[in-house]
Amino acid sequence: MKNTILKFLLIYFCWLQTVVADVSIYTVKDNQVFLQNDGNVLELREKAKNLAFDKAFRILTKKILEPSELRKLQTLEEIKISSLIKDFKIIEEKITDINYQSNILVNFNSDQILKFFESNRIKSKVLVSEEYLVLPVFKKFNTFYLWENDNIWYDSLQDEYDELGLLKLFFPKKNHINKLQFSAKQALNEERLSLENFLILNKKKKAIIIFLKEKYDLNTNKVESIVSAKLFANERFEIIKLFEEEKYTEKSELSNTKLISKIIINELQEWWKNKIDSPDFESLEEYEFFLKLETYDLKKNILIEKRINKILGKKGFTLYQFNSKEIIYKVETKYNIDQLNLALEIDNLKLEQSNEKDNLFELRPY
Repeated sequence: MKNTILKFLLIYFCWLQTVVADVSIYTVKDNQVFLQNDGNVLELREKAKNLAFDKAFRILTKKILEPSELRKLQTLEEIKISSLIKDFKIIEEKITDINYQSNILVNFNSDQILKFFESNRIKSKVLVSEEYLVLPVFKKFNTFYLWENDNIWYDSLQDEYDELGLLKLFFPKKNHINKLQFSAKQALNEERLSLENFLILNKKKKAIIIFLKEKYDLNTNKVESIVSAKLFANERFEIIKLFEEEKYTEKSELSNTKLISKIIINELQEWWKNKIDSPDFESLEEYEFFLKLETYDLKKNILIEKRINKILGKKGFTLYQFNSKEIIYKVETKYNIDQLNLALEIDNLKLEQSNEKDNLFELRPY
């Protein structure tokens, strides 16, 4: 009994040290500020800091809030943004006789941010995806590009990808080895077995094919760009709708891969947020179930409890009972099991219903 209590206390202590969501989500880089130099450097720095805080807060809220929730935020009276910030760092600073320029990194306090949203009944989304392998296929003048050095579509997508976003993407290197292992035509022909093998080689489980086709329209004398995206997961292909359509089309005077890549990366971030959407935060109802963990593997349990607590927060994950063989937690959440499993994929875990009771679940390898 004494050993069991000591084991529980160690687990509980580690559980208390966790944060509510991945820290990287709450870090905003590259807050560039430009001001006219009025001669007082200290005042300039203070003004630049406040401007950077405002800009970072807009970037963060756009990342984790839906447009409807952003509108709620905009109706609030003055927000003391500085109270929501953990720390900040001036990455770069240039001062001339005329201008002041700085680049400030801002780290928000995840607990304070989520408490602020909760107190104002604003729904946020902070569930981070597992890494999706990206296959940026480009077709121009009847030539297909994927792993070639001159695949500008690959470069543009990678440049626009925000590594601190909710959707995590993995870009395999452009090299001859990958060209031999999986080709652009195999991607477009949806060759399942070949893609599964390529995923295994890269230690990934899901892929997103992003296909850009450019052609010159002689009638309008413009370049027509057509983008489509497909998800490969669980041994099948599925169309990813872009702006509620199967394809995104644009016409321009010249090739416009840079702008289109920004549009598509933003839309994929929205696609991920929609996958984890639907919790009705206006409702008082919550989904309740119990999670059973066996006590024999202390290290594994600590990691699992940290991860569950990151997703649910301290209020949604509470100790229910424990003994020498198992620990049972009570879970209260507005996310359903499918959404929780999406969030757990990044840790190679999934919730499965126990044979003992309908509302009792266990964690299995994903």
